[in-house]
Amino acid sequence: MSISKRLRFEILRRDNHACRYCGGAAPDVKLVVDHVVPVALGGADEPSNLVTACEPCNSGKSATPADAAVVDDVQADALRWAAAMRRAADVQLADLERRRELRNRFMLAWIDWTWFDSRENRRVTFDLPPDWETSVDNILAAGLPIELLCECVDIAMSAKRIKDEFRYMCGIAWRKVADMQEIAGTIVDSEADNGA
Repeated sequence: MSISKRLRFEILRRDNHACRYCGGAAPDVKLVVDHVVPVALGGADEPSNLVTACEPCNSGKSATPADAAVVDDVQADALRWAAAMRRAADVQLADLERRRELRNRFMLAWIDWTWFDSRENRRVTFDLPPDWETSVDNILAAGLPIELLCECVDIAMSAKRIKDEFRYMCGIAWRKVADMQEIAGTIVDSEADNGA
């Protein structure tokens, strides 16, 4: 049995002329009045069982009640996704905290090196470039332990006639990363030879 035009109008007005499933509104989408509990499953033509829906949502629903098992599965998937996103955020926050702690250790090693400015009669620290944190993060992400990076600071600062201490320190650090990669390659090759 089809619903009257008057009842259809009242349902559309009650729902603000917008799809209750996706929020799509006229005139952007064509709206229909849909049964929440389908007539095929015993639903009635009462206002409490009628809802405004756009054609795509209505055709996708067909004769499936809103609380069908597939909807429960979608809800369970949404809950699992939300929980996974919270755990992923925790991982990201832990990584950020770890990077901050490593940057702080680097900074302490860097500021240990000062020089005496006789014109101003005070100790002065060496400047760091604006993007120093990114450089330090990249070197550490390549696998260089913080202890070796701090050693690179000592090596760079001990060198004479260097104009850009930070850049020189980065070059030393990347050389150490290359050395580590060479050692790792030798280890992998040796293990492959012993296992063959």
